[in-house]
Amino acid sequence: MADANFTLRPIRPEDYPQVRAIYEMGLESGHATYETQAPTWEQFSRSKILETVFVAVEDADPEKLLGWVAAAPISTRSVFHGVVENSIYIHPDAAGRGVAGALLDKLIEVCQSLHKWGIHAWVFPENEGSAGLHTSRGFEKVGTFRHLAKMTYGELAGQWRDTDVYEKLLPKPGE
Repeated sequence: MADANFTLRPIRPEDYPQVRAIYEMGLESGHATYETQAPTWEQFSRSKILETVFVAVEDADPEKLLGWVAAAPISTRSVFHGVVENSIYIHPDAAGRGVAGALLDKLIEVCQSLHKWGIHAWVFPENEGSAGLHTSRGFEKVGTFRHLAKMTYGELAGQWRDTDVYEKLLPKPGE
């Protein structure tokens, strides 16, 4: 049985150094994002819907973050206010403990409470863990953007990368 001794809570500004470090571990993998560096707290807090940002903390050491989840608007157009793109990053030490699933479940719950009706996840095809996680929570692969961007770092630097798009439809507000 996996060790699930962790708690989810909303992010606090003082958590950001660890959030950033976990994000940077994802960057180092070369299969998490096209970005080349982590944002500052100011950039992060402006780009995310802060009510959706949760961290998983170790019960035995509540100062140790195991992972985080967040949603960002997919567009500035008001008509798309109910559709978000998610980000989820887990510390390698937390693998296999159910942290990612718990965080994604929390994000889905919070997005529903905020009257969102769709969550998108953009996943590199090589990131089988993320694809499996999203599929396990009812996300469906709706397509692949071919050669979306050229990778600028990592083992695939200089190569054009495909990006799979997964979508989870939530109950429509008012229905």
